[in-house]
Amino acid sequence: MTQRNRNTLIVIFLLITGTIVGGIYLLNSFLSALAPDKITITKYEIKSSDGFINPITIEKLKVDSIGEEQRPVKYVIEYLTTCSIKQPGDKPPVALNKIKLNEPGQYTWSEEKVHIPILHYDLSRSRTDSIESIIWSMGQQYFDICPIKFEPGNWYFITFLDPQIVGAYIFVDDKGTLNQYMAYSGVSPI
Repeated sequence: MTQRNRNTLIVIFLLITGTIVGGIYLLNSFLSALAPDKITITKYEIKSSDGFINPITIEKLKVDSIGEEQRPVKYVIEYLTTCSIKQPGDKPPVALNKIKLNEPGQYTWSEEKVHIPILHYDLSRSRTDSIESIIWSMGQQYFDICPIKFEPGNWYFITFLDPQIVGAYIFVDDKGTLNQYMAYSGVSPI
C-alpha cells in the first residue's frame, strides 16, 4: 500500500469516527433536552438544573399509607409553605438555579396551617374531602427564610409547578438524612 493510499484511509477513518462521535453527542444533547429538570433537595437548599421561575410549595404530611413505589399514597397535608420568586415586572422572568432554605434571597415565603386529605394514585393527586380546588398558600405572614425545617421521622411533598414533575416526596429518617422520591408526570416538554 502506498503512502498516499494509507493517508487517504486514515483521513476517511477519522471522518467516519468524527461523524459517529458527533452524531452520538448531538443525539445525547437532544435526548437530554427532553428529560425533566434534575432537582436536588437538601436540608438547606433546593437546586434545579433548569432553574425555578414558578412558586415552590413544601407540604408537611401526616401519612396514612405507603404505596408500592415506597412513597405516600394516602395522607393529610398539615402545613404548607410557599416560596414566591421575586421577578422584575417589566422584564422576562429570571430563573434561579438555587433556593436557599436558611438564607434570604430573591424570594419570599408564606405559610399556612391546613388539613387537606389527599389520595395520590398513578400520576395525579386529588383531595378526598368535599372541597375540590387548587391548593395555594394564602398565608398573611411573609418570611425571608423558609419557615419549615425538615424534621426526622416526617414526610414532605414539594411541588414546583413544572408540567413534567408532579413533585418530590421527602422522607427524613431518624439520622436526619433526606430521602428523595421524585414523581414524574410523563409529559414531554415539546
